[in-house]
Amino acid sequence: MKKSHLGNLPVYTFSHFSGYPEIIHFSTTRNGGKSEGVYQSLNLGFHSGDEEPNVQANREVLSNALQIKPEQLVFAVQTHSASVAKINSEALSWTDEIRRENLNETDALITDKPNICIAVKTADCIPVLLYDPQRKAAAAIHAGWRGTVGRIVSRTIEAMKQEYGTQPEDLIAGIGPGIGPTVYQIGPEIVQIVHEQLEKNHDLIQYLVSKNEHQKTPHLNLWKANYIQLLKSGIPEKNIEVAELCTFTYREDFYSARRDGAATGRLATGIMIRA
Repeated sequence: MKKSHLGNLPVYTFSHFSGYPEIIHFSTTRNGGKSEGVYQSLNLGFHSGDEEPNVQANREVLSNALQIKPEQLVFAVQTHSASVAKINSEALSWTDEIRRENLNETDALITDKPNICIAVKTADCIPVLLYDPQRKAAAAIHAGWRGTVGRIVSRTIEAMKQEYGTQPEDLIAGIGPGIGPTVYQIGPEIVQIVHEQLEKNHDLIQYLVSKNEHQKTPHLNLWKANYIQLLKSGIPEKNIEVAELCTFTYREDFYSARRDGAATGRLATGIMIRA
């Protein structure tokens, strides 16, 4: 990924996506918004302790940068699930209550409708974007460790196959900023859950980073784990870009729940097909 701008708003963008002028995509930084204190400044997530008017103002900043109305910005209502929701044009008329109800326990969104920006929020979890240039369809995925073990990336690709006829070999994929494997230490309870999954899916062993002289405890490599899912789903290696930007490490650009605690801001990663 490289630093870029949406209007005056600082963002990161994938090089692989730049060859497709019919889409707009981004990963925000923590800069350019209205929030203060630990949420400074572009916190895009409600329910993390920030004042609601600040978050609403920040979403308007992002909408203005995208040159769309706030209702055209659709976020997943994330619960670390492996559920995928299809977004159609009627989503533009949903009230906030209906939107929460329809997208409850959803961590990935897909759409083939223009001028709807689908997005996910993160503060260490891994955002993944997909674009099918043949069928003009896109996906935004929130992959924490639970969603990663639940194969949310693979499930999203399957949903795009069913809904749009997507062929994985046509997909362009980007893995955005998230916590890196050198700092994502995990405890025995997570190791046990991952190993339970490994009994059924031996390729998930890639989720674990082995202990070495520098790491006294196990670490998770969510970058690699989601990369492997993309490959195994049939996306060519040349079509996949991994940002390798660690949200824990780069304090000036990113929020990190692992570093700062739950009371911190949320980044956004999204994609929109132009009309």
